Amino acid sequence: MTLTLQDLDGRYRVTTISDYKGPIPLQGDGETEMKDGHIKRTDKKGCRWSTRLTIIGEDEVWFESEADPSDADPDFCLITVSGEPTREPVSYSAVLKVARKGDRIRLSGQIEHGRVTTVITMMKI
Repeated sequence: MTLTLQDLDGRYRVTTISDYKGPIPLQGDGETEMKDGHIKRTDKKGCRWSTRLTIIGEDEVWFESEADPSDADPDFCLITVSGEPTREPVSYSAVLKVARKGDRIRLSGQIEHGRVTTVITMMKI
């Protein structure tokens, strides 16, 4: 069965695990909706995420995401590639593996951002 962007449409629970050891807690987990490979969401701290997925194979997608914290809560920052806190937009990208069983879909992979590795899982709910 050939993977299409429409196969990926739906609601997802996003969870992350990171080896980041800095002073700012990571707070980007939550739920989101995907339509035609695009996600626009605002997380619980007010950070805006814009994500695009591109199919690169039967079981892989290219994940490109930009987080914009400019309107987020005052205590919210992102981390630059050099490890510094910022209120400027930050881009992330990774190859995510696609696992499917019927309508259930899980996207997972590792985002390498400077010295930080974050494992992301998006589970269709």
